[in-house]
Amino acid sequence: MQASAPGFGTRGRALPLLLVAVAPEAPLEWLAELDDPRFSYRLAHSGQEALRDLYRYQPDLLVLGLHVRDPGPWEVLQRVRDMTAELRVMVAARHFNGPDALRALDAGADDVVWPEMPEGLPKALLLARLRRATPVSPPDQLLEVGRLRLDLASREVGMGGQYVPLTPLEFDLLHFLARNAGQVLSPEQLLHHAWRSRPGGDAHKVKYAVLRLRRGIERATGEKAPIETVRGVGYRYVLPG
Repeated sequence: MQASAPGFGTRGRALPLLLVAVAPEAPLEWLAELDDPRFSYRLAHSGQEALRDLYRYQPDLLVLGLHVRDPGPWEVLQRVRDMTAELRVMVAARHFNGPDALRALDAGADDVVWPEMPEGLPKALLLARLRRATPVSPPDQLLEVGRLRLDLASREVGMGGQYVPLTPLEFDLLHFLARNAGQVLSPEQLLHHAWRSRPGGDAHKVKYAVLRLRRGIERATGEKAPIETVRGVGYRYVLPG
């Protein structure tokens, strides 16, 4: 089975993209059902490859096998949830294991699938999750603030003509700041909109995410990032001039 090449439309793709991370020595039998005109997919055979493809392709759904290694599934899942609370994650095992299923759901997975499920059910769950992946409407695809340009379809960032590589979380954080340029936003507001966190989330994580965002912009452009800290209040994207 060969992974299909990602198309363009939803987040810059024509079809929702499914990323499947499974160890090559422990394939999942139902993966043979993945050839489907309603979505595209990619295969990753290590945790490192999965994390790289998450950053590169911005998939709409991740299927994470519990036998994946380098790093293992629990570290991959933790790093995914550190980046985004939005991505749907299905954990897949060759055999049902109650403690592993509970651990996966507690760590942030949305579903658990295994071969003993009734025939056709794993794929039906995939399609149900992928239906939530909706295209960005053309009028809202671009946001330009001064020298900053955000393409919401491809989720790419440029500043002063320089490409700025960002993680999904950093992109969402910059998008919310730039969309409200000139306005001071509290850590709680950023936590709610960029992380989609429930009330009561840890606002301290915002400080470090803003720091990483600034460094990413400055490394790419060689200029000071236009994000200002307003002591005791929050953060502001500084308007040109």
